[in-house]
Amino acid sequence: MRMFPRRAALLLAAAITTLVAVEAIAAEVFELEPEYVYGRNRKPQMGYRQPEVFDPLSDRLYQSGYRNFPPTAIPDELKEVPAMERVQKMGRILACADAWFWPFSRTAHKNEPPGLEIEILQSIAKKHGWDVSIAWVNTGMRFGVGVTFGNSIDRGICDIFLGLTYTGDDHHMPKHKMAFTKAFMSTGYVLVTQGPAADVKTLDDAKAQGIKIGVPAYSPMSEYAQANGIPHETFFQNYQVIDALIRGQVNAAMIWSGAISQAKLAHPEAEFEMVKGYVPPPEMRFDNNWGVKEKEIELIQFINEAFAEMLKSGETRRLCERYGVPFYPPLEKQ
Repeated sequence: MRMFPRRAALLLAAAITTLVAVEAIAAEVFELEPEYVYGRNRKPQMGYRQPEVFDPLSDRLYQSGYRNFPPTAIPDELKEVPAMERVQKMGRILACADAWFWPFSRTAHKNEPPGLEIEILQSIAKKHGWDVSIAWVNTGMRFGVGVTFGNSIDRGICDIFLGLTYTGDDHHMPKHKMAFTKAFMSTGYVLVTQGPAADVKTLDDAKAQGIKIGVPAYSPMSEYAQANGIPHETFFQNYQVIDALIRGQVNAAMIWSGAISQAKLAHPEAEFEMVKGYVPPPEMRFDNNWGVKEKEIELIQFINEAFAEMLKSGETRRLCERYGVPFYPPLEKQ
């Protein structure tokens, strides 16, 4: 077929234009944007972000029955051996910890801090080239921690139970044939003040000045305040004492030392501060321990030695300071 030069030129120009347009569309469609994956290329951020926390009320796996299982499968031949032998042969420590016990332990995904006691356990394991697996439990259940023992360490789900405090009234321990390790630190009720009460340094100061102290109701601290004639007002739990401070309902309070870390994270606007250098009265201070089956003598000794080493080197104190928890050495009352 014969084609005139001008028509051929027009067709060629149209074809070129179409090709350029197609290439432009292709470039626009197929050009990939840089992929952002959480945990990679993470830039510094100011302030605190609430960690993603395991919640059994909304966790589908938990509600479907995936609970009360070891965090890591235990080989059949290691299920009945002494716990220390199991740890050494698996190269892994199996522990149970409360999923809602910040700053000591908490299910924290997406690179959030796991909690003071989790880091202590991880440090112990790392020194021996071992890993750590945690089975999350709820020690705030009705009837106390003994119920949690029955659903976890009694069933062989873990070898160590974290987050325990020695109070002298630990009737649940013999029933489950549990023993305390040595203490790795102690916590207690500490004095925090703000505004008009900023010059109060002791409970005697508060008593002399007639300054009302906020305390948790039905706690050893409320009993102590009543027995010693300290002016006080009770609130249902530590967090409600903290709320009263923020509202200015009270300007001084005795709260659990771990709650200071909780308060500063949840309420960065809070003005109250712990009295510098404050040490709780002996009656209001308690050792922090882990629980192990009393028959596991070798594992208990191993943990005790690890705690002693971390206390001597100052590692436990440094971890406490990272979490904003005042460090007090063990009392070893038991």
